[in-house]
Amino acid sequence: MKVLFICTGNMCRSPAAGKLLGHYGGTAGFLARSRGTAAQPYCKMPRQITAFLQRQGVTSLEHKPAQVAEADIDWADLILVMEELHRDILADKYPQSMRKTQLFLDYAGKSGELRDPMGKSDKIFEEVLKQIDDCVKKIISRKEKE
Repeated sequence: MKVLFICTGNMCRSPAAGKLLGHYGGTAGFLARSRGTAAQPYCKMPRQITAFLQRQGVTSLEHKPAQVAEADIDWADLILVMEELHRDILADKYPQSMRKTQLFLDYAGKSGELRDPMGKSDKIFEEVLKQIDDCVKKIISRKEKE
């Protein structure tokens, strides 16, 4: 299953989810990409993200933020957005994406939007990253049960 994760800057939430899905779900047939609705390619993942990913055993930490493009939409079997705003942007630019787009937390059996940790404390980063980690594991187990 090809999963596209979307957040705003493609520096925190979506790359963390993509890297974790690749790490935990690669042998289960998952492929992951992450993109942003307002990505700036010169930005880097914050240290809190890379440190968390390293603690989870992720070894491929290279990442360059990228703007979502039609090719990404076409590639994906499932598109998981972090906020309703991301879904709205996709609906406007890529209406064909709506049939395969869901909120990340909803798809993982939770509800609501995943807050953006950018500019927040290390504690907030850790809380958000633990949520992402938990949700990615739920997504993998959900697919395995199907």
